[in-house]
Amino acid sequence: MTHTPGPWQIGGELISQEGTNIEIASVWAQSANRKFAPSQSKADANARLIAAAPELFEALKVCQVRIFMLEGSENNEYQTATDAIAKATG
Repeated sequence: MTHTPGPWQIGGELISQEGTNIEIASVWAQSANRKFAPSQSKADANARLIAAAPELFEALKVCQVRIFMLEGSENNEYQTATDAIAKATG
């Protein structure tokens, strides 16, 4: 299974696929009802990171190939990229 294609956008507390009504995630900030949520500035940063995920994922796959071509697979950066891709793809 693959993720919902990007780009993703932020609209209030919701992150959705741009141009559709498909909701990807909700990001909440601290409030009277949400005492254990992050601060507003951290919630905003979390939302930006989540919304950038499709582009970051594609960029990481390109970097992984380039690292392999330049350095081979016996490289910490290559392994880090491979592990992150595996985490994202299950």
